Amino acid sequence: MDLRSLAIVILDHEQRILFSNSAAHGFFSVFPALKTEEGKWCGPTPSEGEILDLDAEARGSRFRMARTWVSNGRPDVGYAGIILCPVGTSPEARRSKLLSSFDFTPAETKLVELLLDGRRPQTAAVELGITIHTVRTYLKRLYRKVGVRSQTTLVCALNRALE
Repeated sequence: MDLRSLAIVILDHEQRILFSNSAAHGFFSVFPALKTEEGKWCGPTPSEGEILDLDAEARGSRFRMARTWVSNGRPDVGYAGIILCPVGTSPEARRSKLLSSFDFTPAETKLVELLLDGRRPQTAAVELGITIHTVRTYLKRLYRKVGVRSQTTLVCALNRALE
């Protein structure tokens, strides 16, 4: 991913936009409801560590949004950093490409999709309604099928296959 495609917006405690880069201005044109004329953020704001997906169906664009805290070094002053990045393909297209590239079972494919969306194995187990031991078994099979030895390299290899 080209880091210049990441949109960064810094908000103060009153949701005023203090900074936005050029990529963020592009997001504001796709999602005009994110910003008021007075320069305030009025779009959704994910919780710390949460990831939101935004769809602009009319334009065929999909984006992922995350939030982090930004500090200027003073403990009493903090800012919210909103990061927006484009998401290339629809879930259906991604699933189809994964199935055509690898010989994953339907259960393995569901796990892969959750891992690609940033879920941890424990969270994926809960979402899939299976035990963490089953997730670990699936991961071992996925490592063998993709030819990797860790979850990080698995996700990197799968992302490369989707490009």
